[in-house]
Amino acid sequence: MKALLAALLLLPACASAENFDKETRDFSSKNKAFRLAVSYSGTGGAGRARAVLTGAGGKNISSFEADRPPFSVTLSGDGRRLFFFFGAWGQSVSIFGVDVYSSAGERLASHQVRMDGPAGEDFSDDNSVYALGTEQAGARAILLFDVKSGRLLWNKKFKERLAGLKFSGDGSRLLALFSVDGAWRPVIYDKAGRELGRAELKGTGHLAPRVFSRDGTAFELWEDRTVFNEKDGYWHARLVKKRYFRLAAGGIEPDGVKDFDEEYR
Repeated sequence: MKALLAALLLLPACASAENFDKETRDFSSKNKAFRLAVSYSGTGGAGRARAVLTGAGGKNISSFEADRPPFSVTLSGDGRRLFFFFGAWGQSVSIFGVDVYSSAGERLASHQVRMDGPAGEDFSDDNSVYALGTEQAGARAILLFDVKSGRLLWNKKFKERLAGLKFSGDGSRLLALFSVDGAWRPVIYDKAGRELGRAELKGTGHLAPRVFSRDGTAFELWEDRTVFNEKDGYWHARLVKKRYFRLAAGGIEPDGVKDFDEEYR
């Protein structure tokens, strides 16, 4: 009788157990040291998710479930923090917010963030702060998070389109590159969100922030263009210039250009 009762009690639990078999997505940290495999019980943002975090050599670190399934996940370079972007997706994507998890699967913070997708993002080298650019229906912003707690440090709104973000080596300064009416505008902020300097660049190809010195006083914008390669007869996106800048008392000043055009002719 006891065995029968135990079996009956077990049946509902088994029947209600969620199956995470609708879809599986893989996400990796930028340095490829950590990988997160996410399985979904629903589609298009419905249901729940099961996440498995692995490290070097595929060693299992943790396995946990999330109430809000992520469209995408950004992992810190040390694997200790996971930023889950949740929302709804199908023919289009709408992100409603960000949940910040520890590597053990504890949800540390949750933020409402409306966007179609990240317009740029970067972690500081020491993984202490995380910058996120957002864009939705012409509304644009940069958000800065404290990685350890998941707390939002500041949120700045902009009209200009964000083209990239890059932290200085020590994480004390953030370089934001904006695209403004065919021109480019690099702006440097400190960790409190105060503007330290800006510049205006015209007559260049596509630019992206690639290098920012440790002390936040010098940076590089790399310029690429579609270049015809005579050897193979195809057009390729190529690095054609490295543009150097420094932060001076009067703002951001140019500090030289390295030209790579000759290599692709």
